[in-house]
Amino acid sequence: MSEDLSDRLAQALSQVTLAAARLEVFAKKAQAQGRPAEAALFTALAASQRVQARRLTMLLRGKVGETKDNLGQLRQDVLPGLISSLAQGVHQADQAGQDILGTALDQAVQVDSGQAELARDLAARGAGLDYYLCPVCGWLDTGRTPGKCPVCGALGSKFELVQAGLI
Repeated sequence: MSEDLSDRLAQALSQVTLAAARLEVFAKKAQAQGRPAEAALFTALAASQRVQARRLTMLLRGKVGETKDNLGQLRQDVLPGLISSLAQGVHQADQAGQDILGTALDQAVQVDSGQAELARDLAARGAGLDYYLCPVCGWLDTGRTPGKCPVCGALGSKFELVQAGLI
């Protein structure tokens, strides 16, 4: 694939991923406003965009490898790259006086660092652990819900159990 075409594909992936995220927010807002028809539409559109994003990701990265290889890629490339990029964003937001953005990006760095630990420690933890997701910042806890989120302070009672394969 040519560099120009690869760049265009990366741009399309970015746009589709952003659209999916925005549509999810639109769905939550519509639901909160008691507009179930609109919430259902936004939810379906977000799901469609996520399918497109997965397809474009596979085209951009090539085929998905074996689980062992995917875990290695997660540990060595995906999470370190994300953490580095987000950390640069924290610095830029702080310099621009964008405190709320800086806090959100800093929390994302903390969340992704925690995810890197989960990926590293998978073999030691073994199988069968439940993962609990903070709906505010994305922090993952294993085995139980915490009293409160260690990153953003959200109540542990708000954490959601993540079901394997249900993304």
